[in-house]
Amino acid sequence: MPGRDNREEDNLLGRARTLQEKTDRAMKEAAAVKGPALGDYLSSNETVARFMRFARALKRWTGPIGSFIAWVFGLLGRAIKFTAFQRQDGEYLIDDEGELVFSLARIFRILLLATTMMVLLHAALSAVYFYSTYFHEMVYVTGKQEIETGEKYQFGGCTSLPCSTATDNGKFYLIETSLYFPRLFYPEEEVFANIPQQNGVCKIEGYGIYFRTLRWLYKHAQLYQHVVNVSCRPYTEDEIRQAVNSGDIVTRTEEESY
Repeated sequence: MPGRDNREEDNLLGRARTLQEKTDRAMKEAAAVKGPALGDYLSSNETVARFMRFARALKRWTGPIGSFIAWVFGLLGRAIKFTAFQRQDGEYLIDDEGELVFSLARIFRILLLATTMMVLLHAALSAVYFYSTYFHEMVYVTGKQEIETGEKYQFGGCTSLPCSTATDNGKFYLIETSLYFPRLFYPEEEVFANIPQQNGVCKIEGYGIYFRTLRWLYKHAQLYQHVVNVSCRPYTEDEIRQAVNSGDIVTRTEEESY
């Protein structure tokens, strides 16, 4: 009958509404227990306002230092805002509740782009530094040392005879792992192993700034020039006679130890 059918339909609709209300209430209670999601928290106007109040208070309490810290925090906040929230036509998108629209995909895209740009910038600056400070010279080796296995090595020598690393013609050099030079993927095998412990002459190629008048600073601060390639040979007879006759110490002494 039509009346009976209408009553059954109303009962079904009522049960459906009751079930929907229970489901919505359960979801709200679960959200209240778990707390807001990261996007909701970051996009909250109250969160932004709290952050700005903290920055202003820090600036007022600590003077110039606080002003600088507040500027850094402000810059960081603008960077996070630009990275985390969707934009369209140069404006931030706002949802129906008046909050910024959080976007995890935008974060990944910007971080990937920023990482790529930093790697390219580092490579470009490294290339400029390498080619602007490139050098090659002949070195009479007095000793070598492993600093970090597989990563960093050091050796000393002189650019002329008689040789002592305590004199003006004495220098120290550094060999480090680098992804920019195939030979330095494994510097122990490709470069360091070719250098004799002493009484050897090496033609070296490398990069780095060096001022002989500031030799003491380079030595104490260990600001050594970097070596990327070596080619070594033993002393010749003439070089041995010159070293011995001039009083050069062919074997390493306490003063020249690392």
